Amino acid sequence: MPRVIITEGAVRGLARCRAFLEAVEAGESAVRAGRTLARHLRMLETVPDMGRPDDEMPELRELMIPFGKAGYVALYRYRPGDDAVYVLAVRHQKEAGY
Repeated sequence: MPRVIITEGAVRGLARCRAFLEAVEAGESAVRAGRTLARHLRMLETVPDMGRPDDEMPELRELMIPFGKAGYVALYRYRPGDDAVYVLAVRHQKEAGY
């Protein structure tokens, strides 16, 4: 079972998403989003090729993570030789680019 490695780029994206939610939403929204993201990223341990191939870079995949009316997208690379999934970036679905 491959391990999931969260890179610095993904950490920055997660922090940006959290800060946005905390600024515009009251209550537990940021906590619920964090739990949802963590649950979906853990699924990559058992099904590392579940995301769709990226249009521009097919060696990368995008995992769609539903949350609320939209959700998030995690860009990742599965390296079977490393037995690892590298999460490279995370963004809100309505954001442009990583």
